[in-house]
Amino acid sequence: MSENRYGVISGVQSAEDRQLAIARLEAEGIPTDRIFATDPEEPNAPPVWLHDLSTDAELIAPSLSDLNLSTQGIAATVEAARELGIHIRCLDEAFDSRNDWQSQVRTLLRALNRLDRKGFSDRTKIALQEAKARGQRLGRKPSMTDLRKAVAIQMIEAGYKGTKIWKTLAVLEGPPISQSAYYLWQKTWLAERE
Repeated sequence: MSENRYGVISGVQSAEDRQLAIARLEAEGIPTDRIFATDPEEPNAPPVWLHDLSTDAELIAPSLSDLNLSTQGIAATVEAARELGIHIRCLDEAFDSRNDWQSQVRTLLRALNRLDRKGFSDRTKIALQEAKARGQRLGRKPSMTDLRKAVAIQMIEAGYKGTKIWKTLAVLEGPPISQSAYYLWQKTWLAERE
């Protein structure tokens, strides 16, 4: 049976994660030369090497996310393997295509949903890091524009109080400004002057 067992890991993992995944597969009795990496060129299709495996081969992955780069690709890989007579077992999700297919569909869908949410979160974090690296401001535009700051400082120095200043600032051009946003700026500005 061991001559018909293969492993698969994600090709986009860090070097440390790759070593851990390889060690898990080796603990399952899979030699290193029988461990494939998913093809990052085709994220929504089964990997090409899947067709090189023989019928009744067993493909073991540490996680469903190691089968392919996208949830659509994972589903396509599982379906292609089923059509080719290749059995897939994923250690993290307790997915085993040899078990009753109806019971495994629920496991597969639950895992794909979790991976999709995680993938969305990861993509969002990466996009935010890239935007920050480009120098883009993240989040809402500051409501205290330079004009509003200048007007507020003049009004404070002229003896006006909070609500009157805020109402004046609220009609000036710029993003909406709440009373609490103005008071927070005023508190910070007064503290810096002391």
